[in-house]
Amino acid sequence: MALSHTGFFLLRSPLFPIKQYRRVLDNNLQALAQEFPVFLYALSVASRELLKELERYLADPAAFTPKKTEKLHRSLYKYWVRACTRSTPYGLFAGCTTGTVGETTAWQLAPLAQARQHVRLDMDYYTRICHHIQRLPAVSETLTWYTNNSVYKSGDKFRYAEYIIANNRRKYLLTAVADSVFIQKIIREACNGLTMQEMVQLIAAEDDSITAEEARAFVNELIDAQLLIAEIEPRITETDNLQALVNRLSSIEAATPVKDRLQQLQRLFQQQDFDQARLTTIHDICNAAFSLDTPKDLLQVDLFKTAAACTISEKLLNGILQQVSELMALCQGYAKGGNTELAGFVSRFKERYESQEVPLNLVLDGETGIGYGSNLDSTIHAPFVEDIAGSGAENTMTTVTWSPMQQLCLEKYEHYLRTGGSVTITGEELKKLGDPEQLPFARSSYLFGSLYANTAADADNGVYTFALQSVGGPSAANLLGRFCSGDGHLAGHVQAALAAEEAAYPDVIFAEVVHFPEARAANVLIRPPLRQYEIPYIGVSGVPSACQIPVSDLMVSVQDNEVVLRSKRLNKRVIPRLSSAHNYSFNSLPVYKFLCDLQHQSLVSYLSWDWGVLAGRPSLPRVTYKNIVVCRASWTITQKDLEPAGNKDTDPLQRFEKYRQQQGIPDKVLLSEADNELLLDLTQPIAVGILLDHIKRTNTGKLKEFLAAEQHGMLRDEEHEVYAHELLVPLIYTSANTNILPMAAKQTTTGLTRSFAPGSEWMYLKVYCGYRVAEGLLAGFFAEQVPLWQEDGLFEQFFFLRYGDPQPHIRLRFLNKEHPANNDVLLHRIQTALQPYIRSGQVQKLQCDTYVREIERYTAAAMLQSEEMFFADSIAVLGIISLLEGAEGEEYRWKLALRGMHMMLDDFGLTLPERKQLLASLRTAFVTEFGGAELLHKPLNDKYRKHQQQILSYLNAADDDRNDIAEAVDLFQQRSQTAQPLALQMRADCGSPDIYLRIIASHLHMFMNRLFIGKQRKHELVLYHFLEKYYLSQLALVAATK
Repeated sequence: MALSHTGFFLLRSPLFPIKQYRRVLDNNLQALAQEFPVFLYALSVASRELLKELERYLADPAAFTPKKTEKLHRSLYKYWVRACTRSTPYGLFAGCTTGTVGETTAWQLAPLAQARQHVRLDMDYYTRICHHIQRLPAVSETLTWYTNNSVYKSGDKFRYAEYIIANNRRKYLLTAVADSVFIQKIIREACNGLTMQEMVQLIAAEDDSITAEEARAFVNELIDAQLLIAEIEPRITETDNLQALVNRLSSIEAATPVKDRLQQLQRLFQQQDFDQARLTTIHDICNAAFSLDTPKDLLQVDLFKTAAACTISEKLLNGILQQVSELMALCQGYAKGGNTELAGFVSRFKERYESQEVPLNLVLDGETGIGYGSNLDSTIHAPFVEDIAGSGAENTMTTVTWSPMQQLCLEKYEHYLRTGGSVTITGEELKKLGDPEQLPFARSSYLFGSLYANTAADADNGVYTFALQSVGGPSAANLLGRFCSGDGHLAGHVQAALAAEEAAYPDVIFAEVVHFPEARAANVLIRPPLRQYEIPYIGVSGVPSACQIPVSDLMVSVQDNEVVLRSKRLNKRVIPRLSSAHNYSFNSLPVYKFLCDLQHQSLVSYLSWDWGVLAGRPSLPRVTYKNIVVCRASWTITQKDLEPAGNKDTDPLQRFEKYRQQQGIPDKVLLSEADNELLLDLTQPIAVGILLDHIKRTNTGKLKEFLAAEQHGMLRDEEHEVYAHELLVPLIYTSANTNILPMAAKQTTTGLTRSFAPGSEWMYLKVYCGYRVAEGLLAGFFAEQVPLWQEDGLFEQFFFLRYGDPQPHIRLRFLNKEHPANNDVLLHRIQTALQPYIRSGQVQKLQCDTYVREIERYTAAAMLQSEEMFFADSIAVLGIISLLEGAEGEEYRWKLALRGMHMMLDDFGLTLPERKQLLASLRTAFVTEFGGAELLHKPLNDKYRKHQQQILSYLNAADDDRNDIAEAVDLFQQRSQTAQPLALQMRADCGSPDIYLRIIASHLHMFMNRLFIGKQRKHELVLYHFLEKYYLSQLALVAATK
């Protein structure tokens, strides 16, 4: 096995030398502002609000209270210290320098005046500018329009992704339009681009009775529906979107005023001074040119530092890589692929499609396919609960797997407890973990860390320390892509490195995933074309159409438990890659997440030290191997830890200092939160105050050792001042083992029959289909036919529920105890009705199964009564959902759910105190399931206050006519006529009030399951909270009258 470099690296460093961080400690903000205008310039890009606050302070310090001054000083401390010690690029606070591998190591930064700024508009704002321009009538007529590249045919509809703005963020939803000859033609022809006039002519050629005005109005509807996308939509893989837009507008005379404004912005972007006035002018131009709200983060700026020398010796780098190669044994405990959702997809695919090769967009469709991910109803638009975050749909358990790596961690920790010092890994210990040659590590990867030595000569002579942060993949470009738009030299290096990876697999296409997620995320996704081929999905590609692989061209199969993508047009296997550090795991569309997850398949893509279950220990040692710091020392402090350090009445700073001395925490540490690190000088009250505030806010503070030195270091400027830095080295990984790509519940004893197999008195059917298809079938076919079948005596009882595990489906149960043959009649009628849905793929299968009664849940005494209640509830819900249409129907749905539960509790005869007890228990359980009271208490209460008057009205029978729900309430009343006598019998037979309440809770749950299309448990969370609050208010009113 070997890790080899690709001839270049990226050096990242802060704006100022390390020692300058002290300047913020003297409290002289006036001097700081006067001496470092470039800092103010950087602040104006990153936080205009903080800059304005500083300017107010400098103009009149006396107007600031001590508390307000301290707040300002702490905020400035964070930005200033970042500008001196943190190397992660962020605006002007840190920058990049491209270096090469040579004979000797030499790192020297040129004066800041020689640095270059790459300035561009925030992508959210730039996108809104593009949409503003394309809506101009004269421009719209001239532009070429393209088919939304997420479109595919499903049954009698075209399905595609469109976005809405929810809570000021872009959210994608899957939507559909009915098939028609006009839409078919436009979708097909617009794949290659059509003008407005060409589309009008296309429609007229199909039907000459349609006027040009009608055709144009139809096309505009398709544009508004996002089925058609303008050519000026921002490109994800583009070196300069603004220049491309200016070039296009140059040929449109009506767009000249807009083009002139954009060119003004271009000229200002190209200026390299650090003058705040220029930034103000940019804001003024934007405000004047476009009738859009100008965001506070208007500009995105990357800093590219020039170096007098930036080389690393090949001998030094190869020495580091040799040691890292040996450390690859630490990856032995890592799971290949690293994603349980991909494993779940493989399992579902094999169950559904076996060895078939199927179009990818149909497979990932949550309605007609198997979907992707754990939340298969994530594309359901449920506006009533969209603002309730939650941490998951249900509780999950963390499984800790004990491996040789975990055993090594434990041994090193025990050694640390005995000795108190840093710990060292030996070569023999690494060999015991396993042979790194057998690891399927990503061929293209990167090394990320920092190199420490007194001088470059010392480093070249082997006297150095390399602080390893990680070795990662599956691409060398993961952390480089976002900087390539601003540095053509870097882009060329990256393209060559990726080409080397692709050359090892000539029969495979490596394709860049191009997607435009939530708009501001595009700021880190914009990059020039880095690979020959791209997969565009709701994102505009920058490569020629011949090199684009649309999702509609991709076929998917599973071979030897590995997902295989193939391009139909190119007849080659396709390996997706994302040359970006975008966190695609959060809130992403299934297609995008699937493609990004797939790049890690069958690979080990990451190396770093992981303490595992020991990570939360109060202190952990530095871990070293030869010249490498594998893991820095760290300390975890909780709020509770600080309390015993002294009397609570003592000064918090004194208590902390005593604790720090006891724990041996050094003066300078890094406060770590996720991937953010802030230097804290714990001898300074301001730094201690920041830490204590952080611990108070989050209950935990994670500190890491700060390895950089102010006086000695590798990276210096022309005045020999030392800078912090991070080194990013693209790598090629080769191995002797080359990765070859392949073209039960406890049962109760009772006399009650538990199971009913197919052919018995209970017929149990499962209709596998997506959530929306299920709603259409229930609200349409079944709502219409079930009452007719009941009148014809074709069943004695019936009930349904919705289910989502392992795949979404409807569960239907019909009882024919006296005439079992009627079940065959019903089955035939249902089969006949579903045939068109099955042929189109909207219904995947109709399955007969064994009905097993949930006797433990409903008890033997109440099982039969519960089934009769299910019958009455199912009839009521079918009638109600048949009344609901569109967005207005969704608004009525949750209100009728409240009323339906309220009337159900009437049927069960619960008193107000009993209702309060039951709802409090249910609400508590769901709050715990969705993330806890700390996360949900405020949003749930805010939501109740927002809807309180409507809740009171819809629970008041006197308002039924005014609320237009009398017809729905009548259906609930018909349910009550059946349920009330059953509930009396059930209460008498249960024997225990607690069992009775538990059964009622199950009936409430089943009612909610039947009524809502998806996300039923989140609706239960909210509506149980609402009912509890309502009953508490009713109890308060009763108490007030006594």
